[in-house]
Amino acid sequence: MTEVFDRALDVLNVALGLGCVWLGWRAVLRPRQAPILQGRPVWVVRAWGLGFVVLGISLTIKSVTLMAGGEPGWPVDVIRWVATPLVVGSILAAFLSRRWERRRARAMNEGRQA
Repeated sequence: MTEVFDRALDVLNVALGLGCVWLGWRAVLRPRQAPILQGRPVWVVRAWGLGFVVLGISLTIKSVTLMAGGEPGWPVDVIRWVATPLVVGSILAAFLSRRWERRRARAMNEGRQA
């Protein structure tokens, strides 16, 4: 029973990995139409998309390797050292850019009222 559950999780991880690749590739090709991080600077959306492409490819390779009975070595390292900083860094940059825009809009509104 445990073997069936493990295989189902591996198949789910492969599907999630391919979904990450698809979503990231859409963000890289069309950053203005990306459903996530809408309205953020283009370079932030593209960095996020690239991170998701790398994350998805690594997750898919890792899952397929585990399904084949191998030991995933470098895909885990790629996730840890490349994909994660790209995704987390782009989300942090999006947060900071949104905050900067709000502060700038507030300053402009206060300037008009004076």
